[in-house]
Amino acid sequence: MSIEAVSSLHTEQRNPNTIGFSKLSTLEMVEKINQEDMTVAQKVREVLPKVAEAVDLIVPRMRQGGRLVYVGCGTSGRLGYMDAAECAPTYGVAYDRVMCVMAGGKNAVFRPQENLEDSMDAAVEDLKANNLSPLDTVVAAAASGRTPYCIGALDYARSIGAGAVCVVCNPNSEMGEHAEVAIEVDTCCETIMGSTRMKAGTAQKMVMNMLSTIVMVQLGRAYDNLMIRMTAKNGKISNRIVRVFKEATGEADMAKIQEWMNAGGGHLDVAIAMYKSGKSKDEVEAVFAQTEDFYQALKLLDAE
Repeated sequence: MSIEAVSSLHTEQRNPNTIGFSKLSTLEMVEKINQEDMTVAQKVREVLPKVAEAVDLIVPRMRQGGRLVYVGCGTSGRLGYMDAAECAPTYGVAYDRVMCVMAGGKNAVFRPQENLEDSMDAAVEDLKANNLSPLDTVVAAAASGRTPYCIGALDYARSIGAGAVCVVCNPNSEMGEHAEVAIEVDTCCETIMGSTRMKAGTAQKMVMNMLSTIVMVQLGRAYDNLMIRMTAKNGKISNRIVRVFKEATGEADMAKIQEWMNAGGGHLDVAIAMYKSGKSKDEVEAVFAQTEDFYQALKLLDAE
């Protein structure tokens, strides 16, 4: 890509609002960055219909056993890893149901390998190594919207019938031309020219938060706005589990809540379903083996 083409990207332009930044006081610097960050949520708001369209592309595939596969380089890839890592403890899915494929692999999370983003073939090889299937959806993220690695991933996804979504921070992007759904958040210029880990990264994480959260909720891996598939691995989560059981069931007696949790083998979703249905642990687990959708499970148990 030519110097002229790169410099025309909104994310690469110099920010007139932050000229003289290095001469500001510490507080003034903080205030200036905060002012810039305040524009991000509004920019994300402008693309909400596209975010919804992406969710509607992902969910049917995942209901059939597919995966949400983030693809990215640099900051965008690290954000994909971050979002993917949180889905298992939050929603109880297998760690590979939401995953990230990054140029340079996991090592690039900690040590930048920026030269690798220019290979489309590398993305294809990486996706093949992870057995990408037509039931999966690739969500390729890049602030510039023109990263070859991400374009290669989108093209390969579409060639095998997988879903293809991009999350970029420039309008009318090249990646958008290769995706089924293009989420283009025009975050414009950064506080420090070209430092797209800032506003662009914030926008991408906001979009990823929405995608993974809504996908998991629509798969029935939450109950209303409650996390019901947590595992008590520390004191904070143990406390949260008790509070979620109370909110989901209306049971206020702490001793009884503990009894139900014990009866459910320590599994919050099982305990809540037992409470609501009056069915045994074995009966509840048999239904959960048929569906990951908690609401569907309650219907099968005649609990709702």
